[in-house]
Amino acid sequence: MATGTWEDFTDKYGFSDGEGVEQRDFEARARLVEMLNDHEAMKAAGLRALEYDRPGLHNPCLVVVVKGQAKAAKELLKLWLARSMKRRCLMKSNVRSPVS
Repeated sequence: MATGTWEDFTDKYGFSDGEGVEQRDFEARARLVEMLNDHEAMKAAGLRALEYDRPGLHNPCLVVVVKGQAKAAKELLKLWLARSMKRRCLMKSNVRSPVS
C-alpha cells in the first residue's frame, strides 16, 4: 500500500520534499489518475488528471489536474509545462507551475 496522501501527490513539497517517495507511490499515483479520469464528475467538468514526474529537487511524484478532456495526456502535460494552460484545483495544493 502506498504511503502518500492527496497533499503528497499534489504539493511539490509532498512526500517530505521528495525524500519519502517510494516506487509503490508511483504505482498508486497511476491508479489514482486512472480512477480520477474514469470518474463521471471529472468527465462532466472536462477535467483530466495527469501523472507528472517532476525533475530536479523536491517531490517527483505529482498529480496535476487540468481542463482538456479531449486531448491526449502527453499533449496536455506539454501545454501545462509551457504554461499554456492552468492547473485546476480539486483540493488545496501548492503545485502552481512546472518550474516553481
